[in-house]
Amino acid sequence: MDLTAVDAWEKEQKQEIVKILTEQLEIEGQLVGLYEEYEDGTENKALKRVMQMFKLDSQRHINILQAVIEVIEGEDVLMEDKEDLKESLVKHLELEAEAVQISNKVLGMPVINETKGLKMLLESWRDDEKRHHKALQELTKKTFYQLGFNDMVALFREEEFLEERYLRTRQFKEKMSQTG
Repeated sequence: MDLTAVDAWEKEQKQEIVKILTEQLEIEGQLVGLYEEYEDGTENKALKRVMQMFKLDSQRHINILQAVIEVIEGEDVLMEDKEDLKESLVKHLELEAEAVQISNKVLGMPVINETKGLKMLLESWRDDEKRHHKALQELTKKTFYQLGFNDMVALFREEEFLEERYLRTRQFKEKMSQTG
């Protein structure tokens, strides 16, 4: 297996991903501007809030895309970076579970079920809380570095081992690129 060819292919793929995501960042920025424009142009407080909600979603998308770009460009997210998140996860999960419970209670009330717009907004809130709950749990467990496609060792090893191996491999590649 020609490692330089694999490295070149990986580099090309990463560049393409960064290009595509950078273009999407521009689109999300335009959306933020459009939501702000509509928000500024209406006197209706409820519609202002709805536009703020969509604007915040687009701003969140910008943060997600930017984080992906940063990791692809070499920013490591390692176990030590996720420790604080793991420690606060219990409180996050309690608060989000409470929010889901409250939203379900309100969604069960007839006046909400008879008002489609309100129902949709509350379902959106509840679904966001459920998604946050799941994402926080999963992100503390996931690796943010690439494992080989045929890496059978990854199936049987703990994250500490994989992270240490990843860092050694990265250091080796950097050393080889400096001497080559």
